[in-house]
Amino acid sequence: MIEIYPNDVLLFRESRDFSAGEGHVAVTTEPLPHTIAGALMAVAFESGAFAILNLERGNDDVRKPENWRPGFSILGTFFALNGSPVFSLPKDVVSVKGEDGVEHLVPVEPAETPVGEVVVAPVSDETRTLHFKPARCFVSASELSRYLAGKLREFTEIDVRRVYTIEERIGIGLTEGKVTEEGLLYRTLNLRMSKEAGIQVYFEENEEGLIGAIGKEGLIKLGGESRFARFVHLKKDFPFSGTLHVEKGSMMRLYFATPLIPNGSLESLLREAGINADVVRVFTDRKVRVTGWDMMAKMPKATLYAYPAGTVVWLRAIEDLEVERVQKAGLMKEFGYGLTIAGEF
Repeated sequence: MIEIYPNDVLLFRESRDFSAGEGHVAVTTEPLPHTIAGALMAVAFESGAFAILNLERGNDDVRKPENWRPGFSILGTFFALNGSPVFSLPKDVVSVKGEDGVEHLVPVEPAETPVGEVVVAPVSDETRTLHFKPARCFVSASELSRYLAGKLREFTEIDVRRVYTIEERIGIGLTEGKVTEEGLLYRTLNLRMSKEAGIQVYFEENEEGLIGAIGKEGLIKLGGESRFARFVHLKKDFPFSGTLHVEKGSMMRLYFATPLIPNGSLESLLREAGINADVVRVFTDRKVRVTGWDMMAKMPKATLYAYPAGTVVWLRAIEDLEVERVQKAGLMKEFGYGLTIAGEF
């Protein structure tokens, strides 16, 4: 695993062109997996390690990033606190006011009503409610593991602000002569990571090859303004593994640990994962735009749409199943997309 520690604020923005000028604002997003993968590939390229990028010296197209194909595969990228990864809150977990008047984070449950099946949130052991609201935070690996084992009734929130805050900066554009020019004022909203936070990159294939190319530690450039960050190679395994047994007719959860770009329907995704089950319900949010800016053509690259991290799919097994808990599915898997973790209900 590689852990990355930024030295300054970071700016991960969408693919629209951005130029200085009155009223121009660039707003950061959380880093997508291919952004982190691209930064690692850039380190390898600058080191002359063309083999790990499947490039050949002398190729006229070597400097075109769209032709880069990594000789390694990333399992997933995650924020971390004090060296431990944190995960997006599962989207079937909601905020509900308990009998004590305090908000609690609890998984919703299916319930039969005269009008059909609905989802309800437990207020107590005896009481269920239809009144709840979505929540946004991070959760620890240990709590996510207990949730996926069907043994967690309530989450402990890791506030987003413990990982990062949004910091505003004002700048002014320069002419070709490096002189400020009237009307080129701009504003950026950047991601400022806390002192305890980092970005962890877990690998699926050829981690040794990449480390041999870029070294066990060094500097990396991240984000739209190429801010420097430090990276260190650490010997840590991804905290989920094993298989899950699901009996015919039983329910299971499929949690998306990283954004997943579908190659067709959810049913085709299940076929790819070898899961013979019916989709009961999907808990998700607005799709994530996966794209980039083509510096040569001065235009956006083709746009794909991904289910966001934290998406949860409820499934009912059509037959007895033996499911690998950790699998990859969808498009751009080698860049860290499509990591799913199967869990009990």
